[in-house]
Amino acid sequence: MGNSWSLDRSRSIHGTRRCRPAGVWLAMLLVCGAAAGPSRADMFTPGVKEQVKLGNQAAQQVLHQYRVVRDERSAEVERVGRRLLEALPAKDREQWDWHFYLIESKEINAFALPGGNTFFFTGLYNKLHTEDELAAVMGHEMTHVRKEHWAHMAGAAQKRELGLSVLLGVTHAGSAWQNVAGLADSMLNLRFSRKDEDQADAGGLQDMVDSGYNPQGMLDLFHVLQQAGGSGGPAFLADHPLTSTRIEHARQRIAAMDPRDFRPEIPLPGA
Repeated sequence: MGNSWSLDRSRSIHGTRRCRPAGVWLAMLLVCGAAAGPSRADMFTPGVKEQVKLGNQAAQQVLHQYRVVRDERSAEVERVGRRLLEALPAKDREQWDWHFYLIESKEINAFALPGGNTFFFTGLYNKLHTEDELAAVMGHEMTHVRKEHWAHMAGAAQKRELGLSVLLGVTHAGSAWQNVAGLADSMLNLRFSRKDEDQADAGGLQDMVDSGYNPQGMLDLFHVLQQAGGSGGPAFLADHPLTSTRIEHARQRIAAMDPRDFRPEIPLPGA
């Protein structure tokens, strides 16, 4: 049993056991890991505890880089975040380490780190008009966490790295996501797929509705982002491209709901 990872169990025509090259075993591991699929964590994909640990470490880097705002706006971010949490299944509330921060920056941006730390930039907050728009952003970002989008991307990157290592004859592939140096930067610069963005929209929209917010706030948010302008546009759209497909899918989901179930949108304090 101790040699099961270095020896082929099949026998040659002469009845002797044949050794597999280390690279072949790595290739087999790669295939087996890929076969596990995104529905569960595999040896390449960070699990929930790892995501929480890495996300908390990255959050410390963010908090060291930016100033946390503590005023009525930050209280609003916290309140909306907690309200969205209350509408989620117990598993999503309890297995992640949720924290909500408003940070001082002119950038029109927001993001959530794996594990639950969610950051809102004042540059985006000050562009919003209603709690419902705020809930749309936060519900979207929280869905990225709940659906483990970063973890699946990290796992896929590990598989690609291992595959390249096999081709190059390298037998010790490192785990890039376990290297905490520059972790926050790497997480902030990731680009989710269009499928992930659409899933985050759908999950965020449903969480909004379950929390009692008006789903129109998501379409209003899209309008705010489109109107933000500037030479480079909102930083939020660099990580979350606002495609016509995303907008149309949101409209279709809202049109399928009963508008009589929704209360009017609530203005943000001072908006």
